[in-house]
Amino acid sequence: MRVGRQWIAGMFTCLLLLPVPALAIQKSISARSISAQQVSAQQTETGFVTARELVLHQRGERVEFLAFSRGLRAQFRGVRGDNGITRASVERVIRDVLLDLRAHWRLETRTRTITSPFDFPEL
Repeated sequence: MRVGRQWIAGMFTCLLLLPVPALAIQKSISARSISAQQVSAQQTETGFVTARELVLHQRGERVEFLAFSRGLRAQFRGVRGDNGITRASVERVIRDVLLDLRAHWRLETRTRTITSPFDFPEL
């Protein structure tokens, strides 16, 4: 008999506790939908760019990078007595600039804005 009373008391306790999480879940879902609507409204007002505009912008920067790397390689092509050190240095500079450019692209993609144009080092 004692076990039966504990079981019934446990069931009543469960029934009392169930509506609280369900209500909390419902409130959190409605709060998320409201915040999602606010975010989409903010994005249109603050001037976020479309994916097409972002791709075209990054394509232009990619063309600039290719011109930069070709120009740097041409400038140091055929240097006498370098033993490969000059070429390795040039490739290192090109790789570092590419890594910086990719970080710049990640930032633009994540924020969906076109930040200031990427500045390539002077030749």
